[in-house]
Amino acid sequence: MKITLNTFGDLECTIPALSTCFDIISQWSDDQSRSVTGRLCAIAICLCASDKRLPKQRHVTNTVDYGSKCLDVLLGADVPVGQILESGMQCISLMAEALPSSVEVAETEVFIEPPEQDM
Repeated sequence: MKITLNTFGDLECTIPALSTCFDIISQWSDDQSRSVTGRLCAIAICLCASDKRLPKQRHVTNTVDYGSKCLDVLLGADVPVGQILESGMQCISLMAEALPSSVEVAETEVFIEPPEQDM
């Protein structure tokens, strides 16, 4: 997947570590403030987009601090807020799709269960 950001141009996006995807997706909520939404979108861009100018972090434990850092870089490079939200949602969707669904988890559990042993 590619996103386009002002001053950064076209950026190839990849899926970060699944634990990182889980960190972001688990913090998403339909009733969060625009400020939280903006920070999560900025984080998602910085985590997914391949560009050395974007701050990277493996574990996202403090979305306020890391999100602020990401927003500072993006807004400081004249990326419009609307573009951050739109591209960030694309990245969040990419991360959500990477996480196993409950059906996949159930299928995996059945597959890896040890065989029954005769007594």
